[in-house]
Amino acid sequence: MRHLKFKRKVFEEAALVSDLTYQIGESPLLRQKSKDVEVSEIKSKRIQNLISKLKSTLRKYRKLTKKGRGIAAVQIGVSLKIAVVFEENKLMTIINPRILKKSKTLFKYPEICMSANPIIAKVTRPSYIEFEYLDENGIKQEWRDQENKILNRVFQHEIDHMEGIINIDLVDSIDLIMLSDSKFFKNAEFEEIK
Repeated sequence: MRHLKFKRKVFEEAALVSDLTYQIGESPLLRQKSKDVEVSEIKSKRIQNLISKLKSTLRKYRKLTKKGRGIAAVQIGVSLKIAVVFEENKLMTIINPRILKKSKTLFKYPEICMSANPIIAKVTRPSYIEFEYLDENGIKQEWRDQENKILNRVFQHEIDHMEGIINIDLVDSIDLIMLSDSKFFKNAEFEEIK
């Protein structure tokens, strides 16, 4: 009975937030490679408004679901290489990310996507990536934190969105799971792939 109640809540929640982002099948943009943002355009009203929209959408999603760590512009219908990621208590903007290094160590871990909610995909990814990007002021930055497994995974997930890849594309359909256990993510562990 408890699981049935939780499943009902999951689908009510999915319906509640489904208008915040495009869901799989709703926009061909989700499957297309996004375009780089011109550096001279980053401070423009258009791009700054887009960044604000991404931040407000992520905040709203998190408020409604207590989930959601990142969102890419393509998920709200704009095919540009911009994403916003929730990092501790602040929102971090990454523009035109370029991966410099990937860990050879691979981990499998369950991911849920705002555009494929409430499907869980146990995706295998490098334990970390190092990449350079532009922040919302157009200043070049680098991410080199090899220890933060979750954020490294979130960055890879959002960069994949910019390449037209959704997490469910990276696993066999037999490995897709519907969220139906309230303790699923509390019990989730990183599984090293040998």
